[in-house]
Amino acid sequence: TDARWNKQRSCIILSGGLDSSIVAEAAGDALGIKAAFTVVATQDASDIPFARASAAAAKLSQHIMIEVTLQELLKDDLPTAIKVLKSFDPMTLRNDIAITRALREAAARGFTCAMTGDAADELLGGYSFTHSLSPHAWLHNRSRMAKLMKFGSTPIGQHLGMWVTSPYQDRAFVQAALQFSKEECVRPEPSQTQQLHGQPGQQQQQQGQPGREAEQRLLGKWPLRLCFPDVSSCWRRKDPIEVGCGTTALSQPGYFDSLITDQEFEAEAAFVASKHGVQLRDKEQLFYYRVFRECFPNGNVPGKPRHGSDPCRRCGYQMSSRDQTFCATCGHYDPHLRSKKKQA
Repeated sequence: TDARWNKQRSCIILSGGLDSSIVAEAAGDALGIKAAFTVVATQDASDIPFARASAAAAKLSQHIMIEVTLQELLKDDLPTAIKVLKSFDPMTLRNDIAITRALREAAARGFTCAMTGDAADELLGGYSFTHSLSPHAWLHNRSRMAKLMKFGSTPIGQHLGMWVTSPYQDRAFVQAALQFSKEECVRPEPSQTQQLHGQPGQQQQQQGQPGREAEQRLLGKWPLRLCFPDVSSCWRRKDPIEVGCGTTALSQPGYFDSLITDQEFEAEAAFVASKHGVQLRDKEQLFYYRVFRECFPNGNVPGKPRHGSDPCRRCGYQMSSRDQTFCATCGHYDPHLRSKKKQA
């Protein structure tokens, strides 16, 4: 392990997904992990049963289930996430306010380093939106993600005085993962009768997955599932962080209606577009943009120029890479962006 890893003050951010469960259950003893942190913002958060099962299987001495309201996350953790990540992208923030809360709680309890499950999805086909790609396109997309992947947990942890890492980001693991083809990573989900050890069938019932539908569904990360068949979440489907912890409720129609009226949104969005040159798509993004401007007066973000050599068409901030089609600042996504610029 890295010299920065302190076994006496180490923990894991545990969602109960396949990736973090493997770390906790298969490597927890070797890493000295004694405690896990799980954030739950709503009672129907899908992480709850899986995180509990994984913590029990790993025999962790502490499993801190952080029950927090959406309002508390917006008040206490959103400003930190925005300041560190320099972003008002709703999707990024719905995920990373939960990570911010988990790491903040861990730091407050004296932990100085934390493990996550970051990078396995990017490297081994975890994201369902890649499953329909042709094998050639899938490899191209995977190579691109491997090159560009960054995770908010790292700078957020650094901001809080913690070193955050993931075994799936290890250079040797990345090199090995890139040898797998789409056919080896993405396969049909086995039926309950085909799955090993009985547990996968139980998990499907918990997630409300009828067997016949499950046979038609594709699952990524098969190399991990085959290598670690006894992990409690072996056959769990991929849930984004926001779904697992419940912050996806922030994106539901109506949540921000009590905070921002239609008239306020229309007037403020028009003002921001005219005076700031930023296009806001909904009330949720406006809410985050307000905090963004509080963190960065006049929109001046250190290290992130506006209207430079490669600006985002929606917000004007510099894109993070010449290969990037997703703006890390506002979240605008255009899969054809780079091909358009090459044609121009």
